[in-house]
Amino acid sequence: MSEIIHTVLDYIEGLGYWGIFLGLMMEVIPNELLLAYAGYLVSNGQITFVGALICSVLGGTLAQIVLYWIGRYGGRPFIERYGKYLLIHSKHINVAEAWFHKYGTGMIFTARFIPIVRHAISIPGGMARMPLSRFSIYTALALIPYSILYISLGMTLKNNWGKIDEYAGPYIKPIILAAVVITVLYILFKVYRKKSEGAAGKTLNDEGKKNTIEKLKYIGKEYRVLHYRNIQGGGGIQEFDHIVIGPNGVFHIDSRYWNGDIKFTDEGVERSKEAYTEDPTSELHRHNFVMRELLKKSHPETDVVGLLCFTHPDCQLSGSSSGFNTMKLDRLIYAIKSYKPKNKLNSTQVREIEKVIKKNSNNVK
Repeated sequence: MSEIIHTVLDYIEGLGYWGIFLGLMMEVIPNELLLAYAGYLVSNGQITFVGALICSVLGGTLAQIVLYWIGRYGGRPFIERYGKYLLIHSKHINVAEAWFHKYGTGMIFTARFIPIVRHAISIPGGMARMPLSRFSIYTALALIPYSILYISLGMTLKNNWGKIDEYAGPYIKPIILAAVVITVLYILFKVYRKKSEGAAGKTLNDEGKKNTIEKLKYIGKEYRVLHYRNIQGGGGIQEFDHIVIGPNGVFHIDSRYWNGDIKFTDEGVERSKEAYTEDPTSELHRHNFVMRELLKKSHPETDVVGLLCFTHPDCQLSGSSSGFNTMKLDRLIYAIKSYKPKNKLNSTQVREIEKVIKKNSNNVK
């Protein structure tokens, strides 16, 4: 064991509960080693088991909340540039993001038991604007059994707590296997549920797209309009409902045929009628990143704007999204034409951007 780790652990021992809390929050040494050391302190009577568990769960949860905030406010560009300093690489984020968006927020819990992905999964949660309260609860619940195991092993090993990796192996393998089984069962459940809801949801969304297409016919000749484009990026293939390129930028539009009351908050979308309950703002964040990446080489100064359009005549919108403009169909063209860009595009640039998007996408209709 290195002298640095010894120094850190001596400092943690002097701080008692605060040391365990700060050590797990800052992750200056491996969590398994720190939890085993906490068990050693419990066996010596310096701290209690319950106190060690509470501090471990709180510290570990706060560490993941930091990654959540990085995903929420820094997003993929931050990870691309600084992820290596957090020991998180783009390929890990790609896997975690694909899992998160395909199978839902429950992956925040199940993925905690799977090496590598368990830390990376927090970032897509933030990027998707998952409610922080739900994220924190799922994270804390997953950390409880993990912390109990290592603290208990540290109590058993006492002075040999430093050999935790050797002794934990027979326990960890079944836990990982159980986590994989639970994850598979969860995925199967989500697939089944998605199929049962999919027909209704697809019908509603297709209706919304058709209404938007009809509306965009009247936007004007200075704008170029593309529909149903698939673009590779963001850990998978992104399905764009509508893309509008004009003098004031590139607009990617998602359409929803939702009725009832629809309320926007910093944590997502709340609906009075839950026929199809996916959060469209998470998809718009991915689309925004992918479109910016696509245009980064050819037209880096172009404004990229996400719009969320609701086309049902009986929908009522309230609140606002933290990242995107939300509107009813009758406001769509006004929202596009009234947008004030940082850099205006001439007609040649509009056509060039249209070609770039067409070249790097497939029309799925």
